[in-house]
Amino acid sequence: MSNGPEKVVIGNATLYHGDCREVLPLLPRFDAMLTDPPYELPQTFGTSDLYGTRRMAFHFDDDGITADVVLPALAEALKLCRAFHCFLNPEQFGAIAQIARGLGFTPKPWAKQKLCSPPPMPGNWWPSSFELAMYGYQPGAYFGDQSGTRKNVMVFDSYRHGIRASEKENHPTQKWLPMMNYLVQAIVRPGGSVLDPFMGSGSTGHACVLSGRTFTGIERERRYFDIACERISRAQAQGALLPPEEAPQPVQAGLV
Repeated sequence: MSNGPEKVVIGNATLYHGDCREVLPLLPRFDAMLTDPPYELPQTFGTSDLYGTRRMAFHFDDDGITADVVLPALAEALKLCRAFHCFLNPEQFGAIAQIARGLGFTPKPWAKQKLCSPPPMPGNWWPSSFELAMYGYQPGAYFGDQSGTRKNVMVFDSYRHGIRASEKENHPTQKWLPMMNYLVQAIVRPGGSVLDPFMGSGSTGHACVLSGRTFTGIERERRYFDIACERISRAQAQGALLPPEEAPQPVQAGLV
């Protein structure tokens, strides 16, 4: 029988092991949410129904989390924040945008261009060359993009150089730390607070430690929660090795 979510405090980071739907009602408000929730990924290709229509089967990161879990959880998390940046699958964009608008956010598309050769796709497909996200804000939300141009297509060199071996934390969808550091500084005021209801291996929290923001993360998978705790503990012990003024800036490009 569960005694509720496990809570671990590491410096200015608070980590919860549990279901975010149980944890979110316990939390205060935050300056922003920055998260990479589970989303549908292609699993099989080339099957057809009786009408010859091409079909695909989908899964959610192999952990059984489905849209009827992710979308309500994101809605509850957004109620606690004034701005957000959420990585997502294109099929999720409309549903999340509708939720965000209903809560008073102005949602905007955001894309990160891939610099590597994408994996081959069967059939008559153009392989994806970008990762989609959504940025949303309410009136008065902080925005500190140091570039000054505020364009919504970013080109980071994470795929050219890859995640450094010392940075890889055995998570299948781990985000590149310098990119997360850039995003934290762009949408969260100095000293502000960040929520990640789908924490994974703790990339958002790691970036918050580096840039002096407070962090609250939630993760239900024990193996990833333990990785996040260890990773954020190391970052707290090392201090801010990447001062805000030295955060790498992306090349920016407008939407075509």
